[in-house]
Amino acid sequence: MVGLCEAAGYAVVATDLNVRGLRQPTRGRIEPGDLTSRQVRERALLGVDYVVHTAALLDSSLSAVHLGRVNTDLVADLYEEAAARGVKRFVHMSTCMLYAPGTPGPLDEDSPTAPRGAHGLSKLGAEAFLRGRGRADGPAWTILRAAPLYGRRGRHLAASLLVPGPVLRLFSPWVPRVRGGPRHNFVHAEDVARALLFALRDERTKHSVFNVADDDAMPVGDRLGLTFDAYGMRSARVGEVPSFAAALARAGARTPGTLRALDATALMLWRAVVARHRLKHALRPRLDREAITLLDDDLVIDSSRLRGLGFKLRHPSFAAGWADVLKWYQAENWVPRY
Repeated sequence: MVGLCEAAGYAVVATDLNVRGLRQPTRGRIEPGDLTSRQVRERALLGVDYVVHTAALLDSSLSAVHLGRVNTDLVADLYEEAAARGVKRFVHMSTCMLYAPGTPGPLDEDSPTAPRGAHGLSKLGAEAFLRGRGRADGPAWTILRAAPLYGRRGRHLAASLLVPGPVLRLFSPWVPRVRGGPRHNFVHAEDVARALLFALRDERTKHSVFNVADDDAMPVGDRLGLTFDAYGMRSARVGEVPSFAAALARAGARTPGTLRALDATALMLWRAVVARHRLKHALRPRLDREAITLLDDDLVIDSSRLRGLGFKLRHPSFAAGWADVLKWYQAENWVPRY
């Protein structure tokens, strides 16, 4: 994001919990710290005309209070302080996981929303706050709802796709390949960053909500198969995605104990993969209440509203983008090579 903004001519103030992973702006500065601290927010907002807010807690296993403090209250605090300082624009990154389960797709920005858990509730709260601001109440806001993200350094979605193959290889030299299942489309992290910058610079995006997603909606079984191919794993077709996957998703969403047991098992198996291949302890597979709903529910996103303004994806094909991202994970020794 820093590089894209600088290339567009902005002097950047970059902030995160710490300086690791933050790119030093050529013109601008770094202000590391916890944005829930007013002092940190004041330093970060000093001399700023535009805010692009992407900070959030993604771990759905955290308490609703903890998630709400960062994903809802922080957004409100930052917006109000930005308004007091005369900031002109406020672009906020939200999530397409807000759309109500079971809603027929493709899902556009007017489709029904409903929280799938505490994380979704906290993100809906932030959107409700911003959408309640009048045109004279502060900076002109824009909300971008991103489809599930993949990209370099990603841990949440990456773990759900990159872990099953190596875990299955613990038990067999080939992996079972299934077809079908719920359909979803994802989005490359670079395209989300480009969409945030596009929204900041385009006056037509003021006081509006936009989806951002790739054009490559596909069933979960096919997506896993592409991951096996990118790894170079031998696979054998065994039929359709088993119906018990959806039943498992429903049981996990209803029964916290079942979900915790599944999550602990997944972590134990991944630790065996890490030990066998001497990997870095970077990925943590997590089965949370919201992500597991994707085993039982389509999430096909319509992002034509943003594209209608002229935004173009750099990574419209998941297969090509995902293969490149996997090479990065392997080079960093986060996942095995086969």
